[in-house]
Amino acid sequence: MDKTLNRLIKETSPYLLQHANNPVDWYPWGNEAFQKAEQENKLLLISIGYSSCHWCHVMEKEAFSNPEVAEYMNSHYISIKVDREERPDVDQIYMNAIQIITRRGGWPLNCFALPNGKPVFGGTYFKTDDWLSVLKNLNNAWQSEPNRIIDVANELTQSIQGSEIISFKQEISEIPNQLLDSYSSRLEKLFDIRNGGIIGAPKFPMPGLFEFLLEYGFHSNNESLNNFVHHTLTKIASGGIYDHIGGGFSRYTVDNSWHIPHFEKMLYDNAQLIALYSKAYRAKPDETYKKVVIESIDFLMNEMKSSNGGFFASFDADSEGKEGAYYTWTKSELESILGEDAELFSVTYGVSASGNFDGTNVLYKCASNENIKQLFSLDCSTIERKLTAAKGKLKEIRNQRVKPALDDKVILSWNAMAIDALVEAYITFEKKSYLHYAIECINFIESNHFSDGKLMRIHCKGKLSIDAFLDGYAYLIKAYISLYRSTLNSTWIDKAKQLISITIDEFYDEVSGMFYYASNKQNDLIARKMDLTDGVITSSNSVMAQNLKYIGELLSDEEYLSISNQMLANISNSLENGGPYVFGWARLLLFNQLPTVHLKVSSDSKIEQINTIQQKVVHPFVFPMLSKKISTDYESFANICIGKTCYPSSSETEYYIDLINSTRI
Repeated sequence: MDKTLNRLIKETSPYLLQHANNPVDWYPWGNEAFQKAEQENKLLLISIGYSSCHWCHVMEKEAFSNPEVAEYMNSHYISIKVDREERPDVDQIYMNAIQIITRRGGWPLNCFALPNGKPVFGGTYFKTDDWLSVLKNLNNAWQSEPNRIIDVANELTQSIQGSEIISFKQEISEIPNQLLDSYSSRLEKLFDIRNGGIIGAPKFPMPGLFEFLLEYGFHSNNESLNNFVHHTLTKIASGGIYDHIGGGFSRYTVDNSWHIPHFEKMLYDNAQLIALYSKAYRAKPDETYKKVVIESIDFLMNEMKSSNGGFFASFDADSEGKEGAYYTWTKSELESILGEDAELFSVTYGVSASGNFDGTNVLYKCASNENIKQLFSLDCSTIERKLTAAKGKLKEIRNQRVKPALDDKVILSWNAMAIDALVEAYITFEKKSYLHYAIECINFIESNHFSDGKLMRIHCKGKLSIDAFLDGYAYLIKAYISLYRSTLNSTWIDKAKQLISITIDEFYDEVSGMFYYASNKQNDLIARKMDLTDGVITSSNSVMAQNLKYIGELLSDEEYLSISNQMLANISNSLENGGPYVFGWARLLLFNQLPTVHLKVSSDSKIEQINTIQQKVVHPFVFPMLSKKISTDYESFANICIGKTCYPSSSETEYYIDLINSTRI
């Protein structure tokens, strides 16, 4: 092997390959590294990141490419490099350790551990001198006081094994109806009334949180909550977090106004936001929402879709060694490109000579077309035409720039989110191509993510790797449910049931009534954890509980309903006392308290009418079903029951829409 390359050159992960020419003698995660550390009695360094992480790149260039640093690491440590997107189970454990040690987390994550993997000390980004100092001090301590280091590791491991874990079943009891109201009231205290979202910076969109608030606000007739949700979505769509030239969203903004993004673009953010804006359009048909969905799907199809139908993981924040270089503009650039329309565009998108990001400009919509109409004495249609033409010119120029690096991993759970998003967009906007893309993606998963009957997490460069975790199963089941809702093809439900059976066999814990994140066939970690807390991505346990509730109600399956109810009971204390990070569980409680809607049709020809109903309702718990056994009048097309009440049929879809939208908790 070339001496300038280390073991990581054999990996497929773009993040690991970024470190393949470091002078550090990196190992991938696996037994070889642990055995080497045991044999040589050296501490492990477990360094975790992902390919689109800006500060991961910085530390790679500053520290891990430094010969002095690498020499010390190679002499005194066994160093393991992990892609968190490949091994979120590993990341979960060592992130937990860092949060206990430092009270904060993030990436790059650098955790030192005993040869058996028990964590000792760590942090996130370190400047090179600080890093070298940590390496030397910790090694000295290991050589002089190994028992003290071992005691620290044992104590830390005990804390990790007990955190985000439920070890016994809570008694299932009647949950008070006012719990959702009190939970949403506590959330409201965290709202940023001016900018939308949660108070503070950095600012993450939190799609799952706003999905719950959208549905809860609508069906509780909470006008102030409804207004806040739509205010937030408008602010996000106007901000620099949204790519006004190419479509799609960045991961978060560093400020509290959604203006200056951290420029990495992740599949999971874009998928969830496409679904959210599609649903929001049903409650409030805002053309901005429609535009965001169409442009973001175009971005996915043009930039992130593989030739086989799957979607790649992410785009880097950096290009040509600089964060945001691909996306930002100087005013002089715009003037040379746009000519006489440069001023109109600059006023609309907040462009100035001094800039708002390192002397350049992140575009954000700071003036409405009505504002521009008054300033420039133009009608709105002319303004829209000029802005569209300007963005087209800028896109042509931008396409000539060096693009940020693409992480070409196809990740199972993120692709399942994309399927769900495409189906939601199809239902809302009636574009059949969106359903076609969703089915292309599910076909890719079924053809490429199964190996010897096992579901696999990663497909990259033609290779499969990593057994799927709970999120892969949970989100794929959810995708099957979405496909069923839009097609009424029971095959999708059959496939969902098959996956549920595997998930119960391999992930379910009878003692607690919850699901572990890793299957019972994986045993290379110091702790087996449960994914319970909702964040930017809704937790896999709460998604699984929602799936079980949905299919349990659809098929009258008491086992599924019982498991879902037990999971909700286990988490109910967190709903009563917890912060914003249990919104997936709040949504499950909303499922339980909102009357279910059953729509039955007798013919395939009625499916489009069912989708016409679904595209105008916000209700999260609608059960369309094709049943040859039912009979309806010649002019009517569906039987409808809401809760325990069945209503007369009608030939008018608006009749069904009004009935469903009038349901209240």
